[in-house]
Amino acid sequence: MGTGTAVVAAYVLAGELVLADGDHRAAFARYERLLRDYAQGCQKGGDRTGPFLAPRTATGLRLRNAVLNRRWALDRMLELGKQVSSVELPDYGQAPAGRVGAAG
Repeated sequence: MGTGTAVVAAYVLAGELVLADGDHRAAFARYERLLRDYAQGCQKGGDRTGPFLAPRTATGLRLRNAVLNRRWALDRMLELGKQVSSVELPDYGQAPAGRVGAAG
């Protein structure tokens, strides 16, 4: 979940920096408020999924493969993952024109 978290975090940080109009302290504070719970959920999810996806035994490998080859089980795992790590992303499409990429 590290790559997905990084993409989400970059999106939110960039949007908050634009909206803060140069006040990086305000942008960083809002960024943290928006993402803290999401990032912590992703970390908890990684603690569980890592051992499942990379088992240390042949029996663990067979079990993992059996579970992942059943669509209902995979759908359930994805649904549980959404409960642990989901975030409502702000729409930064309405950011003031000319601010994105403008030197400040």
